[in-house]
Amino acid sequence: MKLNGCLGNIWTPVFGQISLRNATINIKDGAENSISVTIGEGNLTYTERKTIEYTLDRGVIDEVREGDDVPIEVRLDFTWTYLRGPSSASTAVGGTPTVEDALKQVGAAASWTSSDSDTCRPYAVDLEIINAPSPTACGDKETITLPDFRYEDLDHDLRAGTVAVTGRCNTKVATIVRAAQ
Repeated sequence: MKLNGCLGNIWTPVFGQISLRNATINIKDGAENSISVTIGEGNLTYTERKTIEYTLDRGVIDEVREGDDVPIEVRLDFTWTYLRGPSSASTAVGGTPTVEDALKQVGAAASWTSSDSDTCRPYAVDLEIINAPSPTACGDKETITLPDFRYEDLDHDLRAGTVAVTGRCNTKVATIVRAAQ
């Protein structure tokens, strides 16, 4: 059965598949700088983990407690089809930053500031994924924020025209906000 042009039925699953074709990824610094990337093909995954420690008493589970915090792990594989920066960026020295400029704080993003409030820590950016299903009746707009992301691996495949970025965030959980479109 079709509902308002969407595939689905009366029973809507709590978790639905997100198509990056309907999503925009914003890479933001700690000030007002950002670039928006529209992904053509690719995927973004992130993993939230927590450490649970079990204490045994003569071979029987006695106590359970949370262990050390574990940062969010992020992997982004993509071929970008469009890159947009603020209109003032195109007139700035160096033009609009590329994704790599923003992640590395080089080139047109050399003056960007870290999103991490602690200036003694290495440079970081916030990743903001905005999913706006189309048509709008197919779901709420969802914004997932992965704060203080630092890349650890940046893999390039020139033949395929793809980039794979992996890294971690200085937080345990993502911030997810849903709102009607």
